[in-house]
Amino acid sequence: MEVSMGKQWDADIVLTETTVRTLLSTQFPELGSVEVQSLDAGWDNSVFLVNGNYVFRFPRRKVAVELIETENRLLPWLASQLPLLIPNPCFTGIPTREYPFPFSGYLKINGVVPHKIKPNDKQRAQASLRLAEFLRVLHSLPIHTAVDLGIPTSDYIGRMDIEKRIPMFRAKVEEACEKGLIEKPQALLSELSDLAGLKWNRQENRVVVHGDLNFRNFLVDRDGTVTGVIDWGDTHIGHPAIDLSLVYSYLPAFTRPDFFKRYGEVHPETLLFARFRALYVNIVMLLYAHDIGDTEQLIEAQRALLNAVN
Repeated sequence: MEVSMGKQWDADIVLTETTVRTLLSTQFPELGSVEVQSLDAGWDNSVFLVNGNYVFRFPRRKVAVELIETENRLLPWLASQLPLLIPNPCFTGIPTREYPFPFSGYLKINGVVPHKIKPNDKQRAQASLRLAEFLRVLHSLPIHTAVDLGIPTSDYIGRMDIEKRIPMFRAKVEEACEKGLIEKPQALLSELSDLAGLKWNRQENRVVVHGDLNFRNFLVDRDGTVTGVIDWGDTHIGHPAIDLSLVYSYLPAFTRPDFFKRYGEVHPETLLFARFRALYVNIVMLLYAHDIGDTEQLIEAQRALLNAVN
């Protein structure tokens, strides 16, 4: 295990397969001879495949500890309610001297993140209704049950604080231009004019949201069919536009009427906020992918930004 410092998405702790093998062998002897394969390292967690059947997630930043604890309380209930597979922890690890954070493991969900297979428009269109039904059910879940399970009751980091995020978005667009990652920044910035004067505090629209539904956080098979939704650490009671941003980032524009026919009627302001959320998230993802040298993620983020302005 190594400790590091740096950018927003850099790890506080870098886990090795050897450390993971030791942790699991000690805490979960029922796993037998532990085989470990590194799968991914996101902003918040390092992910490992164990014995070919289980996925274990380890917080790589201290800020992610509370998120994984929320997941462990919430996911068993959500898994029983939703029409797509989601992680359902069957192993809950405790901090040790070697690794100071809690962690969890669940049965592997088949599929890969979309940028690994680069779905075409037809494949994305086929995913539209399934995603619409998933979000329709998620956003209809009883808030009081989620609150009883400890879900945060507000968007405490201001994901859609427009006054805060617009200047941040402009700065990130400028940074992306300087790095040669986008060619027509005005196409992105022109979307901001529709947000003038709008306020985010629409309390009547509060629902259970995933909170971070970008292309890294759901899985598809080789045909582009959605197989599951992962990474629920940002789940909270918030505005549906936070999740509906996926409509403007991942799905082609021609699928939107059918999506909302299945999902349900949406206020025009919600669509404006969802589009901005799509732009903001994916300009950040673009810079992140460039920083870590991940060409597949970079291409998907560029595509998402184009979708958002169409």
